[in-house]
Amino acid sequence: RRGGGGRGRGRGRGGGRGRYEGGMDREPRMNRQKEQDEGNAQDRKINLRALEGAGFVHLYGLAPIINALKANKRDLKNVESIVDLDLLEGEDLEHELKQRDRKPEAQFAPWLFVQENMKYGSSGGKTGDKAAAAQEVEQLANQMDVPIAYVDKGVLNSLCGNRPHQGYVLRCGKLDFEPKSQIPHPNEYGSPSLWLCLDEVVDPQNFGALLRSAYFLGGGGGDNELDSSRGVGIMVCSKNSAPPSSAVSAASAGALELCEIYST
Repeated sequence: RRGGGGRGRGRGRGGGRGRYEGGMDREPRMNRQKEQDEGNAQDRKINLRALEGAGFVHLYGLAPIINALKANKRDLKNVESIVDLDLLEGEDLEHELKQRDRKPEAQFAPWLFVQENMKYGSSGGKTGDKAAAAQEVEQLANQMDVPIAYVDKGVLNSLCGNRPHQGYVLRCGKLDFEPKSQIPHPNEYGSPSLWLCLDEVVDPQNFGALLRSAYFLGGGGGDNELDSSRGVGIMVCSKNSAPPSSAVSAASAGALELCEIYST
């Protein structure tokens, strides 16, 4: 009887332990898979704060984007074109491969995002000058080797904060004001004879409207340095002024991209 009881206890402990350990093994595997799936989903989300921290902005609207591509003052380099995977290994290689596996809207790289109903040369209902501008923006992007992604309207709305984008959003580098300690003398070579000096203009709409007017009066300069003497110089204070943001570019109808703006 003692022997039979011992065998019974042994089978009971052994069977129970097997079922318990098997359940515990499956649970961590499921948790690990869940964490991996969540991590992959997180990698594919649009992290606007991280993109901004990496130096990217999102221009929206035809005029700002066309002028930005023409002026070529913003960073439009695609990392994939300069990073050689053969030179990477370990975590660096894994990070770069994961980056390239993301959807375009989640990648830390310049992209021109176009509303999907404008694919294959469609004007998306635009006529006249707007239709011509819509075709020009993609031609310029191709010339500048900026990749184009056709996305739904919701993606464009997310990238530009639901502002009027006309079906186009450009991810590119930030702009910085050119530092200048004082206004140069009008007789200096290439110096504008007229300056617009702005003190603590913090509202992007007001700043953009002023830039648009200044550019109309000649603030964009010309094709050579002699033309700049007939333009309007623009000077802002380094503190308490609106930064050269995408909102300013839109409010200026793209004049921000063409004007030379100095900061004290």
